[in-house]
Amino acid sequence: MKKLHFLYRTTFRFDDPVYNHSFALRCIPPNNNVQKIWIEKRHIRPADSIDEMMDGFGNHRYIGHIGGYHDSFEYEVSGIAWVNGMQVVKEKLNPIYKYPSKYTRYEENLIKYYKQIKPQQGDSMQRGIELMHAIYRNFVYEGGVTDVETTAAQALALGKGVCQDYAHILIALCRLNNIPARYVVGLMIGEGFTHAWVEIFVGDGWYGLDPTNDLLVNDYYIKIAHGRDYEDCIVDKGLFYGQTVQHQEVYVNVCEAE
Repeated sequence: MKKLHFLYRTTFRFDDPVYNHSFALRCIPPNNNVQKIWIEKRHIRPADSIDEMMDGFGNHRYIGHIGGYHDSFEYEVSGIAWVNGMQVVKEKLNPIYKYPSKYTRYEENLIKYYKQIKPQQGDSMQRGIELMHAIYRNFVYEGGVTDVETTAAQALALGKGVCQDYAHILIALCRLNNIPARYVVGLMIGEGFTHAWVEIFVGDGWYGLDPTNDLLVNDYYIKIAHGRDYEDCIVDKGLFYGQTVQHQEVYVNVCEAE
């Protein structure tokens, strides 16, 4: 088990003021049998109103509104996480994680690739790991070639992408192999941005696989949210009025706590 200190901050700046701004944020890591979270600081500003709720996938969410004009918006969360990442996340299986979703559709090129690398033996965990190894060998990490709308099949056709693409491809391949799989967004040791990985259902719960780094998820990962794919666990969504250009800055820092 590791004791990790985490800081997650996102700032939006607008070239011209906006108003009537509604937002939805998934930025609070959950407590479960794998990670215990203590929040030392959280702020969202500006905000006229903020409500807390759980979404349909069990993720914590802040819903809020800013009525007046403003030229920036920021949220920040920091705290301590005690993580035992090599354990199963004990939850019942929701059948929705067995089937294709918006970003993990079974398109022709994806099915063809699956048939080429299809694991021939082993339990769900062994087959999931074998699929992860194959993606790591055959896919190249490169930013700027995909975006948040890129599907697993589209990214596979390019042969390169970012952590979101790795996760979507692995989810699709696992589901083709009858392994329930879901998308996870969270934080990883180091400094940078949020990270995406995959959980597969084995036995009585979920185990994490990180296809971007070809790793089993361990004590250096902090989970924030999960869903069928990226769309179910978007960290921040917003809608506002005004003609402007938006600039986003994200800062993540995760380190071992003394």
